[in-house]
Amino acid sequence: MSNEIGEKERGRVEGRVEGERISVFRSSLFSKTYATNVTVTLTDIDFRLELFNEKFKIEDGWAYHSDGLVILTREAAKKLLIALDEKIKSYEKENGEIKINKERMEVQYLI
Repeated sequence: MSNEIGEKERGRVEGRVEGERISVFRSSLFSKTYATNVTVTLTDIDFRLELFNEKFKIEDGWAYHSDGLVILTREAAKKLLIALDEKIKSYEKENGEIKINKERMEVQYLI
């Protein structure tokens, strides 16, 4: 176990994909982004996840600070949906339903 932690600290992450063990090596460009809100848009070729962290009151409403944009192929988006569904169900089984603030669901993003 301590060996796995050491390898993760050096940028190596291990996991399983479709029953097969994989290794992931994080490049020098790897970064983490914390998001408190997200919006998803669709183009004719991909899905785009805009990651928001903070919001600021402005004259006519709110302005969101975007920390990043994740662009996914259709297949990657579907894999993300399946993985998130599994993880959320597991979390909620242990901890109860995750509540979503109605205000967050009704925000109209001008992107």
